[in-house]
Amino acid sequence: MYPVLVEIGGLKLHSYGFFLVVGFFLSTWLSCLEARRRGLDPNLILDMAMPLLLVSLVFCRIVYFVVHPDQWAGWGEFFKIWNGGLSVHGGFLGVLLVFSYFAWRRRVAMAALTDIIAPSVFLGYAIGRIGCLMNGCCYGAVCNLPWAIRFPDENNRAILTPPSHPAQLYSTLMALAIFAFIWKNRANPKFNQFRGQLTLLVVGFYAVERFVMEIFRTGATAPMAFSWLTLAQLVSVIALFIVGAVWIWRAKIAKNSGGNSDSSNPDSGVSGKPQTHVSAS
Repeated sequence: MYPVLVEIGGLKLHSYGFFLVVGFFLSTWLSCLEARRRGLDPNLILDMAMPLLLVSLVFCRIVYFVVHPDQWAGWGEFFKIWNGGLSVHGGFLGVLLVFSYFAWRRRVAMAALTDIIAPSVFLGYAIGRIGCLMNGCCYGAVCNLPWAIRFPDENNRAILTPPSHPAQLYSTLMALAIFAFIWKNRANPKFNQFRGQLTLLVVGFYAVERFVMEIFRTGATAPMAFSWLTLAQLVSVIALFIVGAVWIWRAKIAKNSGGNSDSSNPDSGVSGKPQTHVSAS
């Protein structure tokens, strides 16, 4: 593993943090392009970027330690994200909080904002998982496949695991495939029948991706909810039911209204009126 990419004069560039930041900024750049395509001011995305990163990281860490209380080492270690230990589900909570604030503050429909970000989410996620691989966290169960890798054991990093599934790499490849599909179809009318549909598609894809990845991580780095289901798989199943219910409800409203379920332009996001730009002041 290569948890540290470069070390100069005692300063370390950690691979986990590096790939996390690279993924975040690439996703932000693509989101700005998508905002412009939809006729919105890209500065709105830039204004959201830093609060989104900081708040989501805090929630990622909080939820991670709630799920893994045995790994809590005090507040001094809380912000050392380069050591690993981030819960994507916690990140969703942080993102929801930031999006809610900006939607209220700028008078923009929240679903319009999330639909702008949604197409690029899986690209950032895929790059972040490369950081997990380099750091040696989130690895899979023992296997005898030719591409199996030995990782530092999460309970004792001084020893190595037996050859195990590189679940991080599986996740990266699956996320890139999902990203390619969503990015190609982001303007497809089938996925823009109502505001928020693209967001629901991304959440649904993530639930499926995480459920599949947990199969490879069971017995290694996946806490169990039951003897046959991991905690993340349980959350994924619940998320899929919620996504399905909201999708059906919103699609029905859109159908009954003779088109998009909102009275405004589906790409504008401003309640009741289409617009070409959103003030970023």
